[in-house]
Amino acid sequence: MSVNLSTQTLQFRLAPINQAPEPSILMFPTLLCQIFNVCTRHPLPIISDSSMKSTVVLVGEDAELLCKVTDLGRHKVAFARAGQPPRLISFDEKIFRNVQKYELRSRGGPQADEWTLVIRNAKEEDRGNYTCQVNTDPVISKMAVVELKIPPSVSRNTPSAVEVREGHNVTLNCKAEGTPEPSVIWRRADRQIIRFNGATGYGATIHKGAQLDLIRVSRKHMAEYVCVASNGIPPDESWTVRLMVTFVPHVLAKHDTVSAKRGSVARLVCDVESWPRPEVTWERNGNFIFDSDHYATSQIVSQPYHTSHILEIRKVDIDHYGNYRCIAKNENGHHHADIHLQTDPDYDGNHVNTGTMEGGADDEDNRVESYGDSTRDRNVRNGGENEEKRDQEIKATELKQALPSVSRSVFQLAALSLFILMLW
Repeated sequence: MSVNLSTQTLQFRLAPINQAPEPSILMFPTLLCQIFNVCTRHPLPIISDSSMKSTVVLVGEDAELLCKVTDLGRHKVAFARAGQPPRLISFDEKIFRNVQKYELRSRGGPQADEWTLVIRNAKEEDRGNYTCQVNTDPVISKMAVVELKIPPSVSRNTPSAVEVREGHNVTLNCKAEGTPEPSVIWRRADRQIIRFNGATGYGATIHKGAQLDLIRVSRKHMAEYVCVASNGIPPDESWTVRLMVTFVPHVLAKHDTVSAKRGSVARLVCDVESWPRPEVTWERNGNFIFDSDHYATSQIVSQPYHTSHILEIRKVDIDHYGNYRCIAKNENGHHHADIHLQTDPDYDGNHVNTGTMEGGADDEDNRVESYGDSTRDRNVRNGGENEEKRDQEIKATELKQALPSVSRSVFQLAALSLFILMLW
């Protein structure tokens, strides 16, 4: 590569790395003195063995390359970046390329024989080979390698969400870069075991490797998976992938039959597992039920794919008895469950009746069920209290009846004792 040293049209070429030296501008002073036979014999310059040591720096820091030359005389020192062709950075005491990137400290040290090239704010593109050259004939040079320590980074091409149909296989990839090459591990964000083969197959809390293969995924695989890349250079970097498993809705009634007396409040509950989230409707005798003065619908989300749906019937009347259907539908299909509401003369008009099942929304269901049983429990407690009170009253009456007899006996015993003393 041709480089202008000054306003003159002087051209030169640097010696390529690891190749036989070629004629260079650095040899120009030597050639002149030989042509005119005015050369004075001096010791040849020597680049010290302690010079140009390869270095590893953290990205963003400055890298320094020291070149110590003894017996330099009238020769010149140059720094170049290896390449095809080499790129001149400095010559003697002048920077020729990117003065914001490079700094030259010339003729330093006790003997004024040290040249230091500073690479400011080292970046990925600054990695590579650098040479220190002296314009002798032939040119002498020494090479050093600049390497960087780069913290890990996860490729932004890694998807943040993956969707798969239940029963299929899926692979999650986490592509990470850095120097040294980072290692990658996977874990679930909820700290649960990662099942590699089906919902109940073998698994582990940590998976090592950039690729995570899951076989025959089920809805239980639905979670956030975190990949963590590390290479010993802080900070580590993580990336979260949300795995969504789609499947046909499944509906289950908490109770197939719910009893309620006229005038009371009844709640029919069905639990639905579905992804995507389903559209849930209630029907009776083929007619959709909407919120009104008589009906109110609500739902409780307990897990990403699990919801509880409640149909509240206010002031149950004879027309409300019969069969109700809870229907869930998503893009994968639909499913339903039936609940029968019947009369129950054992409950009073203030009773709240509910259908429940094991599953989500435990706190709400327990609250509803406890409310539903409160009247009966209160009657049972009151009945027990009344019976205990009657037993206490009977015992008190018997005690009162016994007290006169006891008093008379005590009085007679005292009189007999007094009579005996008088005789004595």
